[in-house]
Formats: sequence, C-alpha cells, structure tokens
Amino acid sequence: MTWSPLRLLLIGGALLASCVHLQRTDRLDEARAAYAKAQDGPGAASSPADLATAKKFLELAEQGLDTGDPRLVDDRATIAILKIQAAEALGRTHELAAERDRTLQVLAATRQQLLDETQQRLALTRVELEKEKVARDAAEARLAESRAVLAREAQIRELSEGTVITLPGGELFHQGQAELLASGRDRLSRVAEYLKSASRAARVQAQPPSKGSRKSALKLSGERAERVRDFLIGEGVTARQIIAAPPTKTPTRKVPNSPEFAANGAVDIVLEPASGSAGTATGPGKP
Repeated sequence: MTWSPLRLLLIGGALLASCVHLQRTDRLDEARAAYAKAQDGPGAASSPADLATAKKFLELAEQGLDTGDPRLVDDRATIAILKIQAAEALGRTHELAAERDRTLQVLAATRQQLLDETQQRLALTRVELEKEKVARDAAEARLAESRAVLAREAQIRELSEGTVITLPGGELFHQGQAELLASGRDRLSRVAEYLKSASRAARVQAQPPSKGSRKSALKLSGERAERVRDFLIGEGVTARQIIAAPPTKTPTRKVPNSPEFAANGAVDIVLEPASGSAGTATGPGKP
C-alpha cells in the first residue's frame, strides 16, 4: 500500500494530538478556587459531607485531564462546584441561624434588664409611697392631738370661712391693753403647734369689746391682732402662713354674749377651709 504524503501528515497529526496531555480548563480552575475558599468557610463545619463529595469529584476532574477530554473534566468539575455551593449555602444558613439566636439572646437579656429595672423602680416607688403614708398619718395624728389639746381651752368652730379658733380677750390681755399675759403666751403656744401641724394659711382677727369707745376698741383690737401674729411667728409659724387682719366694724361671726366679751373682746385665729370640713364646734363654751 502506498500512502500519499497528505494522508501520512493527517495520520501523524491525529496521533500527535492524542498524545497531548490536557493541563487545565476554566471550569476546573473555578472548581479548584471554590474548594480552596470553602475549606476556610462556614461550609467546612456545617456540611463536611458535601465538601468531601466535592473533593472527590475535583480529584476525578483532575484525573480526567489525562484523557484529554475537556468535556469530561468540566462535567466532573461542575459537580464539584455544585457540592461546594450546597455546603456554602448550608453554612450561611447556619451562620444566619446563629446570628438570629444571638440577637434573640440579646433581646431577651435586654427585656429582662428592663423588667428588673422596672420592678426596682416600682419597689422604690412603693417604699416612697409607704414613707409618705407613714409621714402623712403621723402628721394627721399630730394635728388631731394638738387640736384635742387646744380644744380644752379654746373654742374651735368649723365655719364656711374655715376653722375658727376663739380665745377670750381676758385670757390673753389685761383689759384695755395689747401686751400679752404670761398665761396668754402659754395658750398661744398651743395654738402655734396646731397651726404648724395644720399647714394652712391663717389670719388673726381680734374682735373688739362692745363696751366703751368704738374707735378705741377697734384700734386696740388691731394692735392685739398684730401682737398675737408676732408671737405665733416667734413660735415657728411662718410669716407667709399667717397675717393680722384689721377688725371689722360689725361682727362677721357670732360673738359671745357675756360680760367678759363686752369688757375685753376676743381673738379669732381663722384657718382657711379644709377639704371635707363641716359646720361643727368643739371646745369649751360651744354655742
């Protein structure tokens, strides 16, 4: 058989091509890079089985280079890439789940902290309210006690204008004078205790005696009101709490019909109305 030069050249080229060793493919390079990256990624811990399968197909793709068939190499490399992607997806899912769990733990801790702080504030509020109640009860007890003591020697009436404490002028002053007696100071000391416990604005108003010059009686009553106010302030009643009111030309409230009042008048200390007050009277000489 005689071979033509052209035929021999073709046969030689085919034999040479069959002996050429395939070095790489783009798909194989992609699979190699993806596997190297996945070994340090979340998929290594989350899905070691998928990475093991990917490694196996990567090795088969490497072996396929010897066949010189790039399609075979790419098919095996593609399977390796798909397994790597599955491992990475599972790894990301686990990372997201872990992040979610950490977020939930932080939220739970924050809620518990807020709950604890709220409970602490409520507990402190209860303590403060209890302290206020104890202080209020104590103040009310002191007020009731000081009123009971005062009611033994002064007339106390609850009128529409407020609480009216009436002291006979003869128990505080000598007739026709505005200087306080020692016994009068003692009585006013107990009035001062009641005023400090009551914590209500008050005014001192002296009722002039009905006997003698009306002009002189009004002047004397104004001086007596000032003296009583000054003494009460000296006993601890604040100056803002109490004022001295000038006497009225005609009585604004019921006055005793007695020789003592006619000769020496009386002194009224009027506290502003208290909530829930009723028209009652206590103390000696109730009308």
